[in-house]
Amino acid sequence: MAAIASPRLWFTLLAGFGAAGLLVRPLVSGGWLQAAVAGVGAVLFEALLARPLWNFAFRFASRPAATLESCVEDEVEAVTGFDRDGHGLVALELDGQVVQVLATLRAADRAAGVRVRAGDRVRVEEIDAARNRCVVSALGS
Repeated sequence: MAAIASPRLWFTLLAGFGAAGLLVRPLVSGGWLQAAVAGVGAVLFEALLARPLWNFAFRFASRPAATLESCVEDEVEAVTGFDRDGHGLVALELDGQVVQVLATLRAADRAAGVRVRAGDRVRVEEIDAARNRCVVSALGS
């Protein structure tokens, strides 16, 4: 259903309709018959020329890059031990690349006295991509 609303589809159908209408003008006289033949020409133009060209072009498109926001709810590894204020570094993996960001242990875990050591696994709760920071929670809490 979303393909019907596509601007590309409408553009190619209208271009095909106009081109087919001009091509059959000398052969077919009459308004409705010429419009019907142009409509068939528009569908053929889309199916036989435009769609295969677009499909070929999109074969070269790359996968969208993962962003820091895509790491929410992921389990990540603490690179450093967290200090008593609950700050430390964690390593996130984005598209096969390891990115280290500053992490803060969530307030409930800090209040409970949870300690995070280097190598521990934690869960990302929130991401602040503009400042390359995140809030993490200890697993099991």
